[in-house]
Amino acid sequence: MLLMVIPGWGEVDPYLAGRACMIEEHYDSALVHLNRANEVEPGESAILMNLGLCHFKMNNFPAARETFYELEKRWEGMGSFYLAKTELKLMHPELALKYLRVHLSSRYKLPEKDILLDPDLSQLEGSRDWQLLWNEERWYSQSEMDFQEAQFLKENGDALEAINILNKLEKQKYKRSLVFEEKAELYTMLGNNKAARSSLRSAVQSDTRNLDALLALSTLQLENNEEEEALNGFNRVLRREPDRFEVYLLRASALSRAGRLEEALEDLDLYLSYFPNQHKVLYQRGIILSEHKKYLGAIQSFNRALEMENGEADYYLARGRTYASTGTTRYAEKDMSMALDLDPYNGEIWFEKGKLDEKMGDFAGACQCFRKAYQYGIYEAGELIDKSCN
Repeated sequence: MLLMVIPGWGEVDPYLAGRACMIEEHYDSALVHLNRANEVEPGESAILMNLGLCHFKMNNFPAARETFYELEKRWEGMGSFYLAKTELKLMHPELALKYLRVHLSSRYKLPEKDILLDPDLSQLEGSRDWQLLWNEERWYSQSEMDFQEAQFLKENGDALEAINILNKLEKQKYKRSLVFEEKAELYTMLGNNKAARSSLRSAVQSDTRNLDALLALSTLQLENNEEEEALNGFNRVLRREPDRFEVYLLRASALSRAGRLEEALEDLDLYLSYFPNQHKVLYQRGIILSEHKKYLGAIQSFNRALEMENGEADYYLARGRTYASTGTTRYAEKDMSMALDLDPYNGEIWFEKGKLDEKMGDFAGACQCFRKAYQYGIYEAGELIDKSCN
């Protein structure tokens, strides 16, 4: 597992830069960064896997094969699935079947449907050697098949039957962490957040390496204002997999709520160093700064977000609120009006516009805004109407 040290502000980690480029499908740029990362940590599994994926996505199949083969030599089974796909692209069906057999025998084995529905490997379907491979032995145990059936039922909305299957697997002690994680998703579908939370705790306790369960649990903790517990989980996830970029945004929210503004900004700025055009993150940065009464920095972040995307009512509303907090009412009014032009049925905007009008002494305008806010679901506005608008 990759254990990267995040560089200081202004520096770019080559592995993270490569992964960011892959997410944005800039595979040629990703290769430059990942090759550099491979020079720093030669032969590291995550680097080799992503190098191979870049070559594969760019249709450079000889280079992909070489990279996946190097990965397979170091960690048997890890590169086998993509070796099978790559050999098929190179018109070597016999080698594709060889590596698929290795994959089916490995701990990295994908669910059966993922193999059968793969657009590359499906070309082998119907051939004699394909049939022989699947008849060679039972590649999936009954428990594995039951687990896949539960996932199928979940995807098709049959939560109760899926839970019944998972309960049986739990009693059989089959991959307890994954079973608990699936149950948590199903409980969430059913609206039983307490049971979902309990299942996620069991998933993490059963296997501390299950980062998906840990992240889901930490996200729930953040939603329930348990910032310290959430931070502990987010830190553990990022120590193991620093390229889970979305976790930096979650951790920034948790850090902000815990009163650790500078650390929150560091996470947001790190994210923006790899994804500089993410206006939603600039908006989040502005919100956090405004909540901490850092109004100038907040306005600067909102300005940058609006330079990239000027069609978001929430951005104008947030900047308008910030201007109002500084007493710059003329700019605040202009932003509120712009927000209403973009989203005229948003009660929250009408409510904020009403409070601003009241502050500016326009009581008739304020009452009109409060009535609109109440009409669009802001029932708090009703109290102000009763108090000030009779």
